[in-house]
Amino acid sequence: MSVTEALRMALRAMRSSALRSALTALGVIIGVATFITTLALGAGSQQAVTSRVEALGTNLVTAFPAFGGGATFTIPMAQQLAHEVPDVAAAMPVLQGRGVSVALGATSTQASVQGVSQTWPAMHGVGMAQGSFFTASDLSGRASVAVIGQTVLQDLGIRGSAVGQTIFLNGYPFTVTGVLQSIGAGGGFAASNQDDVVLLPYTSAEAVLGTVTPSELVFQVKAPQDANLVVGTLQMVFDHLFPSANPGSSSVTVSSQNQLLSTLSATTETLKLTLSAIAAVSLLVGGIGIMNIMLVSVTERTREIGLRKAIGAKRRDIMLQFLLEAAMTSAAGGIIGIALGQGGSVLVGKALKTPTIPTLDGALLGFGFAVAVGLVFGFWPAAQGSRLDPIIALRHD
Repeated sequence: MSVTEALRMALRAMRSSALRSALTALGVIIGVATFITTLALGAGSQQAVTSRVEALGTNLVTAFPAFGGGATFTIPMAQQLAHEVPDVAAAMPVLQGRGVSVALGATSTQASVQGVSQTWPAMHGVGMAQGSFFTASDLSGRASVAVIGQTVLQDLGIRGSAVGQTIFLNGYPFTVTGVLQSIGAGGGFAASNQDDVVLLPYTSAEAVLGTVTPSELVFQVKAPQDANLVVGTLQMVFDHLFPSANPGSSSVTVSSQNQLLSTLSATTETLKLTLSAIAAVSLLVGGIGIMNIMLVSVTERTREIGLRKAIGAKRRDIMLQFLLEAAMTSAAGGIIGIALGQGGSVLVGKALKTPTIPTLDGALLGFGFAVAVGLVFGFWPAAQGSRLDPIIALRHD
């Protein structure tokens, strides 16, 4: 029997029990749709993380004390290292406090407060949505000025311009000079929502935060390709300044944004693969459904199998017919699942406010997996049908 004839017979069998075929394919439809949606969400999240980290600057190197390492930074240390370490264009100490009270009139919220220098916008590549950043004279003059993020702007209920308004940080008054453009999630020591932040001159932040000890030092590299070299040089300098009591460990951790980007990309890729594997389980469940229905179909068509064998059909002909029927049912479910997955990923992305990127590779992989599931789980029922004895099959009621 030719493949064309086997296809016609499989299609005829599927049409004769259309409802059963649809229900059989339902598990595959759900599995493929879930698989494609998961891949789209994973790809979108990975791109979003990458773009956000790149937006914060790929030429930045951050150093922060390792937990329990005993290293303590000072404010002058940043500029000193900027002069001593080659390929470093600028350096900035960062004083930081979390959960600081921010109040405007009767409205209050909590935010991360960072004491930085006037070079912060240039180093991070972030523009201003309102007003301007504080200046070098504000830094040297210990001016009580602040720049706020978009989340703080919203939490304080500011509808118009925030420039010139006075906010209170732990009770200390500061005049808002500007509002940052939206940043989103960032990296570094404070991997959090970078819009929920208030930036102050580090000379003025000491009173609010109650410390003069920087939580991290940020270095701007002259060329992004030199970041790894600067990381190695700074690591050696800090290992000399703060020898670790534990051999093989460092008191200071130095990393670049490129290293962070690689780590985040690897993490999101692993998460994407894990979620895809979980989604693929539903395809296996759909395959079990195909196997069960095909076994029922073989039982119901025992006399048909016996008659075909009696007039000359071979085992491979019977097996080919049922295998094609299982594969075509699964393939039809795969096509429908692709359509639902592509549309569903867009709806899920909008509902979760997360970017999604449906890919052709994901659709092809889902379809191929669906067909493979049909062939694998349809093999045993097809083999069972091909082994039937024609005499016994013809006697079957």
